[in-house]
Amino acid sequence: MKEVESALPQKKEINYVRALDKDGNPILISKEDLAQVVGELIPVATFQKSGLWDKKMVPVWMNAKCLLMTVSQECVVNFLVSTRHTYVAQNTLAVVQVMYGVDDTYISVRYRYLIPKSHELILLNLKYKKTEDNRLNIYIESNDPVISILSTSDFSRLEFKNEVIKEFPQDAIDAVEV
Repeated sequence: MKEVESALPQKKEINYVRALDKDGNPILISKEDLAQVVGELIPVATFQKSGLWDKKMVPVWMNAKCLLMTVSQECVVNFLVSTRHTYVAQNTLAVVQVMYGVDDTYISVRYRYLIPKSHELILLNLKYKKTEDNRLNIYIESNDPVISILSTSDFSRLEFKNEVIKEFPQDAIDAVEV
C-alpha cells in the first residue's frame, strides 16, 4: 500500500482527498470540508496554550473615527496601538493603559508614545466614556486608516468594535498622554 501511495503524483490543486471514516471505511472528503475539520482542531493561541493568532490581533482597516472597543468588567488592561502612515516615514506606536474600577474615581485611560510623534500631520486621539450598562467605551480617531492592536494584557475583558461614529460623544473624556 505504501509503495502504491508513494508512486502517486503530488498535486496542490485538488477537489477531494481520500480518507478513512471512524469505522475504517474509505471515503472522499472535499478540500473545503477537510479544511473546516482541521481548522476546528487548531486552537486559538492564549497565554496558556499554543495555537493560531486570534483574529482580534490582525491589523484592521479602521474608520477615521470609531468606537474601538468596550471594556466589560473592572480591570486594568494594557495594549499597544500602531499606525502605518504612508505619507510620513515613521509609524506611531503607543502603549495604552485602561484602568476601570467599580467607582468612577478609579477610571482612567492613559497613553504614552513609544515612538515619539515626529510629524504634526500624525493624529491619534483617544477618548473614553462609561455607559449606562457599566461598560467603558474606548474611542479612537486617526488620520491613518490602518491601525493595529499589537498586543493586549487581557482579551477576556475587551470586545473589539470598530463601529463608525461621526463625532465623539459630547461627554467623552480625553485620554491623558503621560
